[in-house]
Amino acid sequence: MDKESIGAQYEAVAEIGEGAYGKVYKARDLKNGGRFVALKRVRVQTEEEGMPLSTIREVAVLRQLEAFEHPNVVRLFDVCTVSRTDRETKLTLVFEHVDQDLTTYLEKAPDPGVPPETIKDMMFQLLQGLDFLHSHRVVHRDLKPQNILPIEDLVPEIDEQGRALLLQFLAFNPSRRISAFAALTHPYFQSVDSLSRSVYMTQPIPTNKPTMEERTA
Repeated sequence: MDKESIGAQYEAVAEIGEGAYGKVYKARDLKNGGRFVALKRVRVQTEEEGMPLSTIREVAVLRQLEAFEHPNVVRLFDVCTVSRTDRETKLTLVFEHVDQDLTTYLEKAPDPGVPPETIKDMMFQLLQGLDFLHSHRVVHRDLKPQNILPIEDLVPEIDEQGRALLLQFLAFNPSRRISAFAALTHPYFQSVDSLSRSVYMTQPIPTNKPTMEERTA
């Protein structure tokens, strides 16, 4: 899909976020009943051979995850190449839009806070989403309230940090390298998500907020 086709199908409503790789917009999908979607516009440096293989792999992983339509992972509807030059390629990723994240949800909850049964249900859904990602050798590495979206829970963002961690792990002992599969299934990788999960699962509980000492222990 080219830039004109994207403009014909998606109408940007508001900018809702910005990261290292680009901006995120709330938009209407004019060809699907006006449903709201999230447009993530990404800029990728173009290599001699064209789009970096790493980017192609990341998009392929997102496509693979989408095929399962897991209820606790935000859906990817489409991937569009907007423009391409010798220096960079602009991509637009079309995700399912969720109105609020965990922080907003908790701030809006009336006193005395989120009911225990709701907290249990949210935790269960979070664990289901994480288990699904880990079973497909995907480590989130950026679990935080802004990326936990009730009721859909998780935004699987595959970014450079994951590959950097893999390279550091392999370089730790250059004389004894292991396969990428073995590295990605190593408990060290999944424990990163497990620690984040443990910290942020206490977020809905007003009397049990983790302290800075507990976070860094």
